[in-house]
Amino acid sequence: MPIFVSAYKEPRRDITRLKELILYIAQRSEDDERFGSVKLNKILYYADCGAYLRLGRPITEARYQHLAEGPAPVELLIAQRELLDEGAAITEERPYYNRTQRRLTPKRGSNSSLFSREELDIVDEVIADLWNLNGADVSKRSHEEWGWRLTSDREMIEFRTYWLSPEPLSQEQVEYGIGLWEELNAGAAGA
Repeated sequence: MPIFVSAYKEPRRDITRLKELILYIAQRSEDDERFGSVKLNKILYYADCGAYLRLGRPITEARYQHLAEGPAPVELLIAQRELLDEGAAITEERPYYNRTQRRLTPKRGSNSSLFSREELDIVDEVIADLWNLNGADVSKRSHEEWGWRLTSDREMIEFRTYWLSPEPLSQEQVEYGIGLWEELNAGAAGA
């Protein structure tokens, strides 16, 4: 029996917004001694997820995958390679305690006109929220996210999983859910 092999290849995604957001984040994080590649991944993830919650869509077109250190954009390495090849950024390796920190440093300003004020506000909030954390800290935090917990190595993380909270429900939320469930069941029984 012949084996069917598809010649279909997924079209290359436009990573312009991802590249410019990487530069924006790197610029804003220049004074953060804890900023490295792991932290960059998490800032991108939390910014895209935060935009998904607030705006109904992520900021970039990036897809996120489950990696050992937490969620990371699938297209990140391609975006970084292009930024390096264009001379828009360089990577630096710096000693950071007992490790080597890989850090992307911008050589030009980002094209922030590609983003709305709301999008940039979300990114700035994420940067501020994670400012005092190092790569290990943000990695540990991302391991509490349901999107990461529900997937295995290299699996895609759906943005909709960000609606799931790692925090337990309050008594008020539980009571609201029970009331909604009872209301839905009463409506179904009467139909």
